[in-house]
Parts: sequence; C-alpha cells; structure tokens
Amino acid sequence: MNTEQDMKRDLEERILSKRQQIEFERKNLSLATEFSQENRENPEVMEESKNFDDPAESVLDSDEVKALRTAERDLNELIKQLQELNKS
Repeated sequence: MNTEQDMKRDLEERILSKRQQIEFERKNLSLATEFSQENRENPEVMEESKNFDDPAESVLDSDEVKALRTAERDLNELIKQLQELNKS
C-alpha cells in the first residue's frame, strides 16, 4: 500500500519531471523562433517586410505549442493534487 508520504514523494517527482519537460520544450520553441528561416529574412525588402512583425507563434509548429500547453495543464493538475494531499 502507498502511504501518504509515498504518494507525496511520487507527486513531487512527477512535478519535477514535468517542470523539466516544460522548460526543455519552452527552450526548444524559443530557439525555433529565434533561428527560424523566416526571422532571417531581410526586412528591407518590401515583399518580406509585410510579414516581419508577425507574432512568433506563426513560425512555430502548432503541435509543439499544443504539447507545451498540455504539459503545463498536466503540471497544474499535479500541483493541485499535491496541495490537496498536503491539506489532509
């Protein structure tokens, strides 16, 4: 049987793991945005300049953004579970 301490430890480990995953995914998205081919275009050229101020999300793969949001929701749920365990 899992004791309350075991359950807390398990939740804390899962939270740490999820935080590391989110940090890794955010860094990858940040690098993808920074080094995107679209961000290397010469904004002085009229045709290219009309998209120059587009938000970074337009460069990123929507699946990557969705995965990050899902991981963030999972983290919030794990934190909520841990807080409920700490209250009892």
